[in-house]
Amino acid sequence: MKKTSVKGRANVEKQLINSAAELVGSIGPNQLSIRDIAEHANVNHAQIHHYFGGKQGLLEATYKQLAFEHIEQLERRKIGADSLGNEPLSEITDNYFKAIIRAVLDGQMDLVKVQVDSGLSQSIKTLNQLTKMSGIKKPTPELKAAVALVMVLEFGLAAMKPYISEILKLSQKDMSEFMKLFFEARELGIKKHLK
Repeated sequence: MKKTSVKGRANVEKQLINSAAELVGSIGPNQLSIRDIAEHANVNHAQIHHYFGGKQGLLEATYKQLAFEHIEQLERRKIGADSLGNEPLSEITDNYFKAIIRAVLDGQMDLVKVQVDSGLSQSIKTLNQLTKMSGIKKPTPELKAAVALVMVLEFGLAAMKPYISEILKLSQKDMSEFMKLFFEARELGIKKHLK
């Protein structure tokens, strides 16, 4: 297949980051190759080295972009510590949760930490909001546990929803009841600290 010419540094970088974002959640950072990304982006693989210094630089830029898009979507919906909304957070942004899960499973915690180092961690933002709303100076173990509970539930749902649905043969009514319990559990620790 002949590569179409994407022109300009910004366009090539954007095309490569978008392609990496689409692929990393399904393939994982360890198995994802430069050639996979370049083929998907329809650019020459040498441009990854030229613009990002290699696969690691591109993946870091990709994880940063995914975190930015995730926070942007949550802010648009006014989702924060005091209101988690009425939909799973993993369904708000396309590739963020799967990419994080794959990085953790691949042992690539440096990619997961990119969002923290860039100030783009929604979990840290929520923890800081809860701390401020509680009128204390630093997060308590209870506040950290509340945010961790939300993280476990959201990442667990993102990873396991198809499996749960298939194995338990959940009907639409069953899924509705499951989601009701999911939302209750998700807010359990958060609401406790907002009183």
